[in-house]
Amino acid sequence: MADVGAEIQRVQKEIGKVEEDIQQTVADLKALDAQPQSSGLSEAEAALLSAKRLHLYRREEQLRKEKGQLRTKEEQLRTKEEQLRKEKEQLRKEKEESVEGPQHAAVVRATPQVARGPKLRLRQDLDPDLFFFEPVDTGGSAAASASAGCSSAFFLDPEGRQQEELQVWLGFAEKWHRAGRPIPPLYINGLVKTGKSYMLNQVLPAVVNSRYGSGGSGRQHGGGTGALPEPNVLLVDVMDCNRGSGGGGFLTGFLRKLKRSAANQQLYAAASTPIPRDRSADAVADAINDFLRRLPQDRLNFLLVDEAQSFYLLERACPPRGPTLDVDAVLHMRRILKGILLNSPHWVAWAVTGSSMGTLWANVAATPTNGMALLSSHYRINLSPTMSEGVLQVGWEQLKAQDASAIPLPSDLVWRSPPHIAMLAYLCMQWSLTPTASTAAKLVQQTLTQKLIPEVLADLRIVLQVLGSPASQVVLLRQLVDPAAGVEPLKLPPAFGALLESYATERDGRLYLDNPLFAQVLQAVTTESGELLDSITTVPSLSSALYRELVALGECCKDKDVASVGALRSLLQDMASALELTPDELLKADWFVQVRDHRCNNRGTKTNFERDKGAQSDVQVGLRWYHVLLRNILSHSPPPEQRDFLQAYPPQLAPFHSNNRISQALTKTYESPVPIKTGGSAKPKRSKARGAPAAATPGAQVRPHVAPARPLALQWAKRLGRAAVVPLRYMGGM
Repeated sequence: MADVGAEIQRVQKEIGKVEEDIQQTVADLKALDAQPQSSGLSEAEAALLSAKRLHLYRREEQLRKEKGQLRTKEEQLRTKEEQLRKEKEQLRKEKEESVEGPQHAAVVRATPQVARGPKLRLRQDLDPDLFFFEPVDTGGSAAASASAGCSSAFFLDPEGRQQEELQVWLGFAEKWHRAGRPIPPLYINGLVKTGKSYMLNQVLPAVVNSRYGSGGSGRQHGGGTGALPEPNVLLVDVMDCNRGSGGGGFLTGFLRKLKRSAANQQLYAAASTPIPRDRSADAVADAINDFLRRLPQDRLNFLLVDEAQSFYLLERACPPRGPTLDVDAVLHMRRILKGILLNSPHWVAWAVTGSSMGTLWANVAATPTNGMALLSSHYRINLSPTMSEGVLQVGWEQLKAQDASAIPLPSDLVWRSPPHIAMLAYLCMQWSLTPTASTAAKLVQQTLTQKLIPEVLADLRIVLQVLGSPASQVVLLRQLVDPAAGVEPLKLPPAFGALLESYATERDGRLYLDNPLFAQVLQAVTTESGELLDSITTVPSLSSALYRELVALGECCKDKDVASVGALRSLLQDMASALELTPDELLKADWFVQVRDHRCNNRGTKTNFERDKGAQSDVQVGLRWYHVLLRNILSHSPPPEQRDFLQAYPPQLAPFHSNNRISQALTKTYESPVPIKTGGSAKPKRSKARGAPAAATPGAQVRPHVAPARPLALQWAKRLGRAAVVPLRYMGGM
């Protein structure tokens, strides 16, 4: 730093000298201009005077340019001085932490460890979709189960299918560990607010504990010549690692977090890994590999990394105008991270996720493929972007039972929320933290416009920067959510394929994504020509109360059993009375025909409607189908068409919105007991989940969920996951 300070002083002296020269040159020019102009000057004398004046002007220009260069150099030196100061401070901290030397283990042992709660596992409730977290050492006792009831965090996993997927990955991890082969990493994939972080940080450790914990049945899964010791689970969130200090600086922060997590687990050998003085990315990557080799080799060590997109968002320290992404550093990071994830020792198993999965997959797809391609050398679990009404009802009852806010949760929040329990749980938390939202509708609108859509927009902007040809990529996405267009699978870029393909349906060689929320976001931030907007545009999905009511009504009407009982049945009956039409007149009404024949209903829904002959004799059935067909148009058509169909909503039915009959019916539907699709007989219960104790909690019982059972099919990297996670204590991490 002393050398840099001296250099700054030298540059300042040069600047002072140049300024004096500029002043002298300006004075010479003024003196020259002040000389009397004589017409008696010879041609040679006049030319000499003109040349002298030009020389002085050029000298002044050159001196000012030189002064600018010196100012720039001074700024660079001051930046370097600040960086050196920070590095010196960091070295001082590291020295205080005594990270090097054989004495470190004793220092760590003497240091008070971060308090850790009991290890948790998942216990299945009587409802086959509902699981509660409970301490591993309860042994399934009635007292422990009772304490876990409605006061503990819960996890919605339809019939335990997502846990089965995790168990399969754990089984393969054991197999490769025993064979001495590197374990392919696990990627937890999902869209915004689908519970990825909680799945990584809470559910996966609980499944591990169920498999290996004392008294658990997990050790029976070993499949080898002896049970493995209980594994270690290290949690790391890299969101706050310094992205502006280059790849080496970012990886240094990552290594520090790994060391801290190891110390909390009392893994002293790994916690004492030296941080190299050479802070280049390659040197720190070697130190990370040293850390991995210091972990216990007789068992599995699960390293769970959250916000992993941060590895690819490295920024230039002093960027000029324009993009701030440090492209060269990102290219280098791709190669380094691939080596860490695919070539770790066989006792290390990585699991990663992030809040910006588009950015993550774009960089995974762009990672060099020499040796092995990271895009095809991992396991993937896909979290469903939506949930059924029945599963949402189960979660909603638990959320209301555990709500401790001063202002009760609004009863209409459940159906105004995007249909996922993770999003609903986040909104429940925000209800007590957002005083500006006086109603559920306002809260949902604020959350979409101020958090969810900006996050997706920022993620999409980075993805398009990585992929190139942004307009054509946006057009592909818009076609993917258009039920009348679709996309050929081979035309979908690998990054979008990894993120979205598992949620899409393939028909006639084309992929279609039925995800209204994702379609709404695209409409709000892009144009039909593929332009990515700088700000959110006003679309009906964000500005119209009628829009959300009709979409939610159409969702409920898709289930004829739900629409034929209770508040919805009464609503449809009153609507039928208000129309005063016969079934034949209803089916021939212009507003009905326009909805039925819209391109968004050309596939699937229109065919199903035509197969249902009930509408030919019952106006109520026809109205149910009308709202189902209208839902498809509102969810997937461009905003101008959405506005047209909202305005064309029959005037006889409009009062049901203005007098809140539709919203009241929807609220009562979601608050009613969970319907049971039995087909005339009780649905057989699923056997208890692996590692779940036999005892169940009477106090935590809810009505069994009614989703139809389906065979378990595990197709890694393409399968549609069905998990939904509710973080009651850590909802902000979703």
